[in-house]
Amino acid sequence: MKKLSTLVLASLLLAACGGGGGGGVSTSASAPKVDVKVGGKDSTLDVKTGAVYAGNVISTAPGKPNIQTFAHTIYLANYEMETTSPGWTRKTPSAPDQMRVDIQLTGEEGTKTDSPFKVGTYSAKADTFNGVRFAQVITFADGKPTQTRFETWASDSKVDGEVKITAVTADTVSGEVNLIDGNNSIKGNFTAKIPKAK
Repeated sequence: MKKLSTLVLASLLLAACGGGGGGGVSTSASAPKVDVKVGGKDSTLDVKTGAVYAGNVISTAPGKPNIQTFAHTIYLANYEMETTSPGWTRKTPSAPDQMRVDIQLTGEEGTKTDSPFKVGTYSAKADTFNGVRFAQVITFADGKPTQTRFETWASDSKVDGEVKITAVTADTVSGEVNLIDGNNSIKGNFTAKIPKAK
């Protein structure tokens, strides 16, 4: 009887946690949000629009071979943006309550514009590949947008942390961001639309 009670209790706990296989949907997954701290001010960006602009970067240096990798940018905003056109995807905040967070990731060596994201961890400390190339927070105050940039590729960069891509489908990419640059930080989870292949 004691063994049966233990099994029933374990089953109830698994059901409450969404099951052992992750069948449940967490609150954070259904409501993506990013906590932002810039300029000494704490804010929360409830992601209303998430979109990806797919690109690549070729790095050249004298006496060294060229380096190519994808450089895909994830745009997260708490306002509506057009997600089918790169120009509209970069729509700048135009009201005091609006905010946009941009995160650019690089992939493996030899990847390019049409290369997909891969599930994994992208470090702010990565030298060239599989890393965070930059991040930025754009807010609106005093009648103009203000940009706070996290420069990870700068020689004197103090940015620490990572971005984890947790799921990739044909239409979306989901993940978690945890980046710190001195007193500034970007932390939270997101989902963004991937543009249709042309």
